[in-house]
Amino acid sequence: MDLNDIKVFISVVEAGSFAGASKTLAMPSTTVSRKVVQLEASLGVKLLYRSTRKLSMTEEGRHYFHLCQQHLVALEEANDALMQAQSEPKGKIRISSPFDFAVQYAQPWITEFLKEYPEISIELDTSDSYVNMVESRIDVTFRSGQLQDSSLIARRIGPKHSICCASPEFLSTVKTIKHPDDLMELNCLIMGKSLSHNHWQFLKNNKQYQTTVSGRYATTSMHLVIESALNGLGVAYVPIALVKEHIEAGRLVPVLTDYETPKSNMFLIYQSHKYMTKPIRLFIDHVIDKVTPNAPWTI
Repeated sequence: MDLNDIKVFISVVEAGSFAGASKTLAMPSTTVSRKVVQLEASLGVKLLYRSTRKLSMTEEGRHYFHLCQQHLVALEEANDALMQAQSEPKGKIRISSPFDFAVQYAQPWITEFLKEYPEISIELDTSDSYVNMVESRIDVTFRSGQLQDSSLIARRIGPKHSICCASPEFLSTVKTIKHPDDLMELNCLIMGKSLSHNHWQFLKNNKQYQTTVSGRYATTSMHLVIESALNGLGVAYVPIALVKEHIEAGRLVPVLTDYETPKSNMFLIYQSHKYMTKPIRLFIDHVIDKVTPNAPWTI
């Protein structure tokens, strides 16, 4: 039995006529008809009723069509997967990430990825604001918090929580910080546009503390908040992911270690597998490998 005969039979049913299948397959109608006859002869079963007005399937033909259609799709997908696996991955990936996370993590991951796959290119947007992935044609996004579009897939890549810290230089000039309210008397580095109405949250024994803080310096850049803390300008309340190396090196010292801060998660967000190209899938696998079993910022 020739598999091409089965494919022709499926095309005839899908097109609704021998003439329609002839156009789809770029094959003479006589050849199409002959292949269906050959298939029926091989099976010993009549598959189609033929008339001058219409074409219809026999009961056996209908059952055979549905079985063959499913298996043909599976075979074509297997062939495509094998061909892609043997070819060099090629294409472009558009990625969005908060700037500070990109500097610390996404950029090194991207650098390794591009060296491994020379035929793949990447466009990186470092916007800290919400990005509509569909409208902006973004393939992969690094984000924290709640997923706004339920049609997207969000894979957790690690925890997100902040830590209160300062440089040894700054801490040597102030009293020991034992309670969140002690921060009210200190110069705190503000992440935001204004020095007014800023609150830091802490947790201890299921009790929440919201402390109003103030200081002499506010900036909308987390990178600059961290630099200011390193330079001894005050106490900072920053994501642990961005200061882990400084803490391990002793350049920043955690304070209020008896207290916790609210926790959330960092996600890798992308569209469903239906719209995923091979380069996107490879990049996602690359990132997952980097955060498995634990994210590099986990302490």
